[in-house]
Amino acid sequence: MIRTGILAFDRMIGGGVPEGKSALFSLGMGVEGQQFMFSTLRCARVQGHRCLVVIPYATGPAFLSGTRGTPYEIRGGEGLYFLDSHVFEEIDALRTATPESEARAWEERIDMVLQEYSIDAVFLYPNRLCDTLGTARTLRLFADLCAMRKVTLFVEYLNLYNACHLRDMLDAVPFDLVVTAGEGFGGHMFLSTFRVEEVSWRDVPPRPLPFVVHGDGRLVPQIPKIVVTGPVDAGKTTFIRTVSKRWVSSEREGVSSTPTTVAMDFGNPAVTCSGFEVNLFGTPGQEHFGPIIRHLLTNATGVVFMVDGSGDGDLEGARGMLAPVLALGAPFVVGVNVKDLPLRTDDGEVREVLGVPEETPVISFSAQRLDEATAVVDALVELIVRGKSME
Repeated sequence: MIRTGILAFDRMIGGGVPEGKSALFSLGMGVEGQQFMFSTLRCARVQGHRCLVVIPYATGPAFLSGTRGTPYEIRGGEGLYFLDSHVFEEIDALRTATPESEARAWEERIDMVLQEYSIDAVFLYPNRLCDTLGTARTLRLFADLCAMRKVTLFVEYLNLYNACHLRDMLDAVPFDLVVTAGEGFGGHMFLSTFRVEEVSWRDVPPRPLPFVVHGDGRLVPQIPKIVVTGPVDAGKTTFIRTVSKRWVSSEREGVSSTPTTVAMDFGNPAVTCSGFEVNLFGTPGQEHFGPIIRHLLTNATGVVFMVDGSGDGDLEGARGMLAPVLALGAPFVVGVNVKDLPLRTDDGEVREVLGVPEETPVISFSAQRLDEATAVVDALVELIVRGKSME
């Protein structure tokens, strides 16, 4: 199995791409996402696979130079081979006026390299070849050769127009894994997203998942908005403070002489859970802040609904605060904060009193413990990724 090196993505597809399978990374116009191929190639090299990079638009040294100084830097040497722009121009100069003859020349050259160097994986950047040979012929040529030689194939296709364009490609040449990258996610119109369209070896719901590309070039999948809500003194602020690297809060002293949130808590980014960066937004707990709470729930990707599990909380009162969460329709988990005390409120009682759906996890934990608080976020991330809807 060849890993992509993008942790959240590898987890989604079962650890990586099985050997001998084919994968298509198709990028919309102007969308970043080349890191999928760079990262996968780097992982394949680290894993000791013998790789052929077919890159008709650049030389091999120029390709390697373009990865320097990035997290995906790829080094040349034994086991890495190129069919680059020099080869493209050589074959193009010998063409006998038909795409068919040029396709035969490419087929002979590729098959020779696959056999002579015992290639394990091919990384194809086909756009220039598609312009010359046609998209279907180019993709079919590589797919057939790699299938015959039991070689894993990775393809990056640039400038995907729309879903019809993709469907035409897949009707001509099926792939075991199809990932598209585009823009816009629910109410977050400026986010880039990737979408797992098809996976032949694992059941993965087709859904968009946001990602960010950091200044150093790292691509990291992101959960843009998880809202932490629930009654006053449930431990929402403590929870966000525990899991977040950076934390901002608007507090004043409450009736219990302890600080209580009066507008919003914000943790950015929260602990990286399963390879995702997560932004947490905490709401006030007082019911008279209902309009603020409903506003903060807008466009939430998921919700952590917290209640006091120490025996001092009002579960009946919490039921009313759960109503807007249920109406939202987003994945959510219920966190029963025991505050480092013996559990006094049974999870089954919480589920019954609040009317929590059977498929929704109810998790007892201490908001003061990083591992336990992180496990709550992780459970929600799993629901978001594997659930019915994210949009």
